[in-house]
Amino acid sequence: MKKQETKNTAVIVGACPWDRSKLRQILENANFRIIEEASSVKQTLESINRFSDIGLILSELELRTSDGLELARVLINRYKMNVAVVSRLLRHSSDILLKELAIMNVRLVSPMPMTRREIENFVQVLKDVSCTNTSTKIILPKTSHLKIEKLERKINGEVFVVGGSTGALKALHQLLRTIEIGDEQTLVVCLHTVKSYSIVKKIEAIVKRNVIEVSDAKKFELGNVYVLRSGKNYKLVVKNGKLFLRGFRERLGLGYRPSINLVMENFSAVFGERCIGIVLSGYGNDGVLGSRLIVMRGGKIIVQDPETAKIPLMPRFVKKTIDSLGKECETIKL
Repeated sequence: MKKQETKNTAVIVGACPWDRSKLRQILENANFRIIEEASSVKQTLESINRFSDIGLILSELELRTSDGLELARVLINRYKMNVAVVSRLLRHSSDILLKELAIMNVRLVSPMPMTRREIENFVQVLKDVSCTNTSTKIILPKTSHLKIEKLERKINGEVFVVGGSTGALKALHQLLRTIEIGDEQTLVVCLHTVKSYSIVKKIEAIVKRNVIEVSDAKKFELGNVYVLRSGKNYKLVVKNGKLFLRGFRERLGLGYRPSINLVMENFSAVFGERCIGIVLSGYGNDGVLGSRLIVMRGGKIIVQDPETAKIPLMPRFVKKTIDSLGKECETIKL
């Protein structure tokens, strides 16, 4: 009698149910046994305590109230688990993030596979890393992602990335009256609620600076204010040695558009310690991962005081994350 093939085992972790479902289908077709799905660090740790035969954990970078970087760190360092990070965000992130994940000893770093060829390649690499002790495998994104080394020169300025959602517009107007944007500084407004040109005109009246509404692709220059309109995602790309902000329609994670996490990740990759993230009122946890990456790269995080925020969840989640890293997180009353 032919011996039955032993299935690899895995737990799928991620905030987005659509992405978890897609990964489950891919893995089950490849003869993996899915033990459980989880959407948070807590649920994942509970799975580990219930099951003893987990071979691999696949984690999205965006989780509920936390992020996949923290989960990967805990699983690798404390539980000695094999972890693969598979994320839509990695299709558009910087090469720096790919390298940071490799340093953490994540077994596989991969963008979410979309096409048939991408899925076949992903499955083959995943099977290899699940049964060997080789070094980290990185599947490079097929879409254009940020390659810092292609910049013709370093940008010696400072950037403020302002993120928020419900209730953030009023706070933004108050914030803009308290900070001054100089010729060597840039402010990027990344809210989920910018839907009309009148909002752009109001910002322009407050800051007395050139305010650029980004939709498709705009060259990035210091001294400007860039407003990212909701309904799209945005990333930085290098073309002919110059830096551009480009819009695209692909959904990332839970579907926040624009993704604050992606925008913060891209800008912190370019500006490092000269990147300052400011998180205002809003629902959800968008900005948690991005804020972590900013402080990991030497930058600074400021949050609206949750007591003055119309919706305190977003600044509260970010402050909790930064505090857990032992880093300073300034609060401002708006």
